[in-house]
Amino acid sequence: MKDNITKYLSQFSHAIDLAQFPSELNWQSVLIIPVCGESPTLLETVMKVHENSQVLIILCLNRPDHHPKTDQWHQDNHAVVAHIQQQAHKPIRVGQHQLLLMDHSWDCLLLNFNEAPFNANHGVGLARKTAADTALALIERKQIKTPWIHSTDADVTLPQGYFDVVDQVNGACAISLPFEHVGDDDTLQSLQEQYDFKLKYYQWGMRHIGVAYDYIPLGSTLAVSASAYASVRGFPVRSGGEDFYLLNKLAKIGQVAQPPHPIIAIKSRFSDRVPFGTGPALQKYRDSESAALYYHPNCFEIIKQWRQKLLAQYHQIDIMETATADEAMLNHFWSWSKTFDKNKKQIKTVARWQQFIHEWLDAFKLLKSVHQLRERYPDVPRSSISIADDCSLG
Repeated sequence: MKDNITKYLSQFSHAIDLAQFPSELNWQSVLIIPVCGESPTLLETVMKVHENSQVLIILCLNRPDHHPKTDQWHQDNHAVVAHIQQQAHKPIRVGQHQLLLMDHSWDCLLLNFNEAPFNANHGVGLARKTAADTALALIERKQIKTPWIHSTDADVTLPQGYFDVVDQVNGACAISLPFEHVGDDDTLQSLQEQYDFKLKYYQWGMRHIGVAYDYIPLGSTLAVSASAYASVRGFPVRSGGEDFYLLNKLAKIGQVAQPPHPIIAIKSRFSDRVPFGTGPALQKYRDSESAALYYHPNCFEIIKQWRQKLLAQYHQIDIMETATADEAMLNHFWSWSKTFDKNKKQIKTVARWQQFIHEWLDAFKLLKSVHQLRERYPDVPRSSISIADDCSLG
């Protein structure tokens, strides 16, 4: 593990310079949170039930350049810094950043990029990567005892048992925890329920197909083993979807565990901090004059049958001669014939072929395939979706 992490940190890391970081301090766990225009009391909310946890929280304070709200977020971020500094009993300068030792048993490493806004195309991905890479560096220095990086957002309250869940997932490279959205606004909660159904329905679709990419990719519900994180070169630097693409890479090298507990509480809210995701989706639902629509169930069934042919083709080379029109369309879209000819010659075992299909038909290609089929099978209202009892949305 150490060589893997050392190589990553030396070649691909965005970690801050830790030369001034006190080497005598250590913590049991580490938690990363990107922060842009959040409430000054965000830590009190996130850590509401974890006052006695031996945790280092790494906040990456950031804002995108050339955004209409960047000046407002600049002020909001200043308020966050001021509030946390007031709570700390001992600030320690770490370059342009600060380690704030708190009266709680958890402490805060504040990475402050408020005066140097990020490229808008890098946004939350760069913030999460910078914090996670810094956490990884501290794990390598053995100042974090548990070799896992916990990732969340400023709008959550972490439940009891949150930091212990890594002890219950032997062999997993990542964890995607269950969640529920909470709030007092009935209208907002109704919109949120529509979006949560979309997430869980798509998850059901992936399970129906039979793939390992059947998790809900949220940066607020994620934990990653340090070694696996280094193996896939960390979070991608992008303005959104960094959680989706990280998990897509992780699912190719190991299991993404999905324990039923603990459940993370996420506050429902509108947001334009990122170009897509929960907050923007809620705004879209609010502004729409029509009911929410969802992927046609046929899309998932077609991909399921197509994938089974891909798997069988190792022994049944001519199986695609029986492809349906929909399957032929997917073959053409992904240039499958050329991919098959190239890789069949190189792969010598059925097990390796199955792994190849798993890696090739990944979360990105699955999503793009669903979108291709939407041209033939338009989205439908929720009332048109019938799901078997054994594939319930829970």
